[in-house]
Amino acid sequence: MIFTEQENPMSKIYKICALLICASVMAPVAACTALPEDTTVSESAATVTTSESEETVMTTETFPSYETSEETSADVDTSYVRTLNDVTSDMMRSGYWIANGTACGFDMDEVLMTRDQIKAFNDDNHTSFEREDGSLMFRFDEVGETFPGEDLRYLLDGSRSQIPDDPSSYYLNGQPTSASYWSELRSLDNYDAVPDTIQVRYGFTVKRATLRLFPTEDRVFESASDQYFDYLLFSECMPYMPCLILHESTDGNYYYAVFDSFAAWVRKDVIALCSDRDDWTSRRNPSEVLTVTAREIRLGCDPYSSATSNLVLPMGTHMELVPASSAPASLGQRTTFGDYVVKVPTRGSDGYVADEYVLIPVSDDVVVGYMPYTSGNILRQTFKLLGDRYGWGGDLMANDCSGIIREVYGCFGFVIPRTRQTSVNGANVVDISEMNESGRIEQLKQTMPGSYVSLPGHMMIYIGTVNDRPYVISAVGSLIQPEPGSTERLHPNSVVLSSLYVRLKSLNTWLESLKRVVTIKPE
Repeated sequence: MIFTEQENPMSKIYKICALLICASVMAPVAACTALPEDTTVSESAATVTTSESEETVMTTETFPSYETSEETSADVDTSYVRTLNDVTSDMMRSGYWIANGTACGFDMDEVLMTRDQIKAFNDDNHTSFEREDGSLMFRFDEVGETFPGEDLRYLLDGSRSQIPDDPSSYYLNGQPTSASYWSELRSLDNYDAVPDTIQVRYGFTVKRATLRLFPTEDRVFESASDQYFDYLLFSECMPYMPCLILHESTDGNYYYAVFDSFAAWVRKDVIALCSDRDDWTSRRNPSEVLTVTAREIRLGCDPYSSATSNLVLPMGTHMELVPASSAPASLGQRTTFGDYVVKVPTRGSDGYVADEYVLIPVSDDVVVGYMPYTSGNILRQTFKLLGDRYGWGGDLMANDCSGIIREVYGCFGFVIPRTRQTSVNGANVVDISEMNESGRIEQLKQTMPGSYVSLPGHMMIYIGTVNDRPYVISAVGSLIQPEPGSTERLHPNSVVLSSLYVRLKSLNTWLESLKRVVTIKPE
């Protein structure tokens, strides 16, 4: 939940819910140069397919072939679409950057990690929740059937500590809040009812939703006109995410739940409970999955299933895939021709998981299993989000800068933390904060396209360098054009392609402010 030049109001709680990631990563070896003048990014040059039985020095794993129309489509017509001053129309599609990466010496179709390697990456990086002094409270995957009440009280205290000293400087429905308003919110957390030993319940989310600092859907802002930066929003959950339920709100409408890298309040209707831990564990690792690789897909209107009707599934959503040999021959009076059949958890009338079969058209942008983890595929997925709305912490059914990285990398099976993405242990993290401008550019030329980079308060996916000008894609709230002398602060609140020469309010360029470069690739 990161935003350019915006102080994160949840910083104290993020210290509590710190995620440590340990991975084996190798620095890229190819040095990027400018795209040669005689290199044309034509339809044929831009079209890249993965062979049905691709073999590299790293793996003999077989992947399906994958290509998208994005690479063969015409350049974006900039007479209709605005771009930043140093972004040309041909740069607005992934094929340009895949060809550029190839010209710079990168194998854009090299399978960087197998599924087993990615699974080991995730298994080796248990989420660690820490106290403010750095001591370990618990790890998400290791929580058993009971949980210490004192640890839950500590988490709730972290939320309570965010109550502002001056309530009148925050606005609800355009009007300043009062001390009594915040007192009422605090009373909803049912703090006094926390037992010394909590019986843990296990569940899955059934739809996308925001996670809250307090158990309320109220939207509170730091100005009367702001509708983007909800102070009470903690993060978001995606469909079919596992979680641990520790507590209920005073009014009984919310759960306090722990997810892979954060803990917060969520509406009860978002969670379906499992019968026990064994049931929860078995559901977490189905033998076959179907992954959404579109920006999002919609399940469509279904008169026979109100629980799944018109449900939106964002990029990176994973669903249990049912083989055709064992799938129902008919669902909702539809013979299952030309569709994948998936089994998804829905919330039954008793609050527990009620499995439902759902049809996903083969024409949808989905993939059996996971996409092959290649530099080219990272770019393909990132470009599908271009122009999307900015969503602080996942608000507005959209993404902020760190949310994009979670969604894109989720297509390959990675579980990337919501925060602290550039301090993952074991990753190839290059600190460039002490380098001069030319040193930063040279480092970026050697960086694999699809890596991610950060400056204080903002993260971006690096897509390549052209004529010593590095480019990125990110969900951004505000920026200033890269032209020297420009001072107007623009508010795209969108996913934008830009060079690192766009500027902050301080007029420093993003390149000058860049701190870290992160590449996930084994040695």
